[in-house]
Amino acid sequence: MNELEVPKIVSFGGGVNSTAMLIGMHERGLRPDAILFADTGGEKPATYRHVEIVNAWCKSIGFPEVTRVTYAKGNGCPTLEQECLDNETLPSKAFGFGGCSQKWKRYPMDKWVVEHFAEWIDICIKIVRLIGIHAGETRRGKIPDCDKFTYRYPLREWGWHQAECEAAHERAGIPLPVKSACFFCPAMRKPEILSLAKEHPDLFSRAVEIERNAIEAGNLQTVRGLGRHWTWESLARADAAQLRLFDDCQAPLCDMCIDY
Repeated sequence: MNELEVPKIVSFGGGVNSTAMLIGMHERGLRPDAILFADTGGEKPATYRHVEIVNAWCKSIGFPEVTRVTYAKGNGCPTLEQECLDNETLPSKAFGFGGCSQKWKRYPMDKWVVEHFAEWIDICIKIVRLIGIHAGETRRGKIPDCDKFTYRYPLREWGWHQAECEAAHERAGIPLPVKSACFFCPAMRKPEILSLAKEHPDLFSRAVEIERNAIEAGNLQTVRGLGRHWTWESLARADAAQLRLFDDCQAPLCDMCIDY
């Protein structure tokens, strides 16, 4: 089997790295068989706009259009936000886990690939999954291959770091996107949270509602809120009063949530 014939599926997270990966593939004459964007229903508005920009670019160069996949179908909750509200809890990242990204991002992409490339899997041909992790992201480990998929990291293979990824956007005429993550992601840093409160007060209010809902239900035993040891609501109040009560630190971003 010629390696070029094996289906190659791009995991497109809507951020700088996965966009750069698509640009680099085009520059090398490599065409993906599908480009998947896992939509939790809670991405920032700028990310959804960027997805549309990239989708138009893909169409213009003969790449497949970006396919949106979601876990929502059949589970009773249309979005991760609604699931948190219904279960009166926070995203699992607030508790130090990555279950929300596994469930709402990785699982629906895996499911889509299995459904659409079953004939390859049935004859024991592993589908190639392309992940946009650049060469400088040493803290992000590789996903182990399984019986259905083998994972590759083109940016690492090309030796592309963040600077090369950003330069690729300039060559392609694609604006640099914001960091892709849910607007209520517990891994957001304090400046990002305060920026959200100022630029998108409606989204910030919805994030605080998730937090209040879990607190009032009495379901937070090990954390205080979306900030784990503090609440987003208290951070905004302190900022409004020009009080700096917290150290500017936060857990690293979830590998699967960001630009997967």
